[in-house]
Amino acid sequence: MKLQALLFDCDGVLAETERDGHRVAYNQAMKEMGINGEWSVEEYAEMLLTAGGKERLKYYFNKYPSRFPPEKHTGELIQEIYLKKTEIFKSLANSGALPPRPGIARVIREAHEMGLLLFVCSTSHRESVEALLSRNYGEECLAWFSKLYCGDIVTKKKPAPDIYLLAKDEFKLEPERCLVIEDSRNGLLAAKGAGMKCLVTLSVYTVDEDFSEADLVTTSLGDPGGEQSRIIKSVWPVPDRGYIKISDLVS
Repeated sequence: MKLQALLFDCDGVLAETERDGHRVAYNQAMKEMGINGEWSVEEYAEMLLTAGGKERLKYYFNKYPSRFPPEKHTGELIQEIYLKKTEIFKSLANSGALPPRPGIARVIREAHEMGLLLFVCSTSHRESVEALLSRNYGEECLAWFSKLYCGDIVTKKKPAPDIYLLAKDEFKLEPERCLVIEDSRNGLLAAKGAGMKCLVTLSVYTVDEDFSEADLVTTSLGDPGGEQSRIIKSVWPVPDRGYIKISDLVS
C-alpha cells in the first residue's frame, strides 16, 4: 500500500498506561475524594471493556448501587473524579513512571521522515496524551503530529469507527492508505469500521483478545539491539528480524 497516514491509539500503544497508570490514578482520585472504591488489576480488566474513563466510572457505580447511591454518584461527581484522575495521571507521566513501549519512538521518527501524516486517536484526555508524548518522545516529536483526537471529541467511542472517520474527513485521508496502530479488539474494530488497515501490538490487558481481522499482530514493534518483537500474524511479507519497520508495509 502507498501509505498516507499513521494513526496511533494511546493507551497500551504509546505506553503501557492502563495497569500502573490510569488504574492507579483512578484509585488515588477516588481515595482523595473519600469514595470507597478501589480497582484491582483483575477488576480493571473488566472496566476496560467499557470505552471511556467517565463511562467506566458510571458502569462501576451502577454495578454497586447499594455502595454508590445514584443520587450521590452523579454525572457531576464522575466529572470531578475524572478531572482529578487526569491530573494524577499527568503527574505519573511527567515523572517517567510510564515509559514508552519498544519501537514506538523509532516508528514515529521513521513515519515523519517518510512524510506521513501522524495522528493520535484515543478516548484519553488530551492533556494526558500530551504529557505522555512530551515526556517519552519529546516536544519535537509532539509537534510532528497533525492532530490529537482525544477524549469526548466524538459521541460514539470505540468500537465505533467515529474517531477514525473524523480524522479521515478533516484531513481528506484515503482509508485504504491509512495504518492504525492499536492494542485492543475495540480499537481494531474501530479501525476496520473506518476502512483502514490495522497493526495490533499486544498489551498487558489485551494479549488474549481476538484479533483475527487484523492485518498484522505482533508482541510489540521491537527495537534493534533492544526488546525484540514476535510476529503472530501478518498479511504482509514482513521480515522476521525482531522489529517492525513502517517501510516494510509500504509498496
